[in-house]
Amino acid sequence: MNSMMEEIITHLDETNLNAVVIDAKNDEGNVTFSMDRPLVQEAGSVQVLVGDMPGLISKLHDHGIYCIARCVMFRDPFIDEVHPEWMLPDEEQNVYYDSQGFSWIDPTNTEAAAYLMDIVAGCKEAGFDEVQFDYVRYATGVSEEAIGLNGYGKRTAITRFVMNAKRTADMLGIPLSLDVFGTVINSRIDSNIVGQEYPRLSMFCDYMSPMIYPSHYYDGSFGTDVPDLHPYETIDGAMKVSIRSFAIANPAGNRKQAKVRPWLQGFTATYLKKYRKYGAEEVKLQIQAVYDNGGDSYLIWNPSCKYPWDAFKD
Repeated sequence: MNSMMEEIITHLDETNLNAVVIDAKNDEGNVTFSMDRPLVQEAGSVQVLVGDMPGLISKLHDHGIYCIARCVMFRDPFIDEVHPEWMLPDEEQNVYYDSQGFSWIDPTNTEAAAYLMDIVAGCKEAGFDEVQFDYVRYATGVSEEAIGLNGYGKRTAITRFVMNAKRTADMLGIPLSLDVFGTVINSRIDSNIVGQEYPRLSMFCDYMSPMIYPSHYYDGSFGTDVPDLHPYETIDGAMKVSIRSFAIANPAGNRKQAKVRPWLQGFTATYLKKYRKYGAEEVKLQIQAVYDNGGDSYLIWNPSCKYPWDAFKD
């Protein structure tokens, strides 16, 4: 176990935090630990970054820490070289590459879906407590003409994939959570672009984790001039539209819906023209907004894994 993980465990023991999110299939399309799964082996996508994942999970469990496997779903800059037929096409029907040079798996491809579910099974075998899908969406720049789907078609495709994935997760006995854009909660335009229909997806997973980072909202959102400057008000507004969205989709309250466990901002958005330094106070304000809207759990993100640990000691 590396020193960073040892440090994180020490901090977790000192706070009221009780979970970690670990990359199982990362942003480069690689599976990060040895996985004896046939479709994973056939794809050759394993690049061992964690030498003994079951051992690491066992160590975390010894400290009472819940282990979530993050799996990047459709953005995949590795698998296009192995299975180009699995990928989204561009206007010339070649493999589509986004502005950052990443290729994307076609959510409607059944062979690709089987491969992704093989990874889910591998996460369960390693001892993870939950699998979390990230990038379970369409690329924002892909042409609707190239893929032959409009907004409705994309939303239907993503929902169908998640429905089938939930069946697999249930058979394996592992909870499923989804990372989704925060803006899709109340923007049909954004929902159509990426194919994430927030309230409908909530029917087919155990946890919804909208990424409601204040820095990611347009100026003026939720009555704020610059959302990043107002961590409480932004999270409060996002949680309220989430509650309304769930109620509209399930007015009788008789259908099971996922718990909302949002991603909160643990970083300072220095790339903005106007930004606020996010330390313990700003993190606490976001957490309080979650609690004030009936939430009881959250996830916190900083790309460097450096957190204001004092924010979690009360």
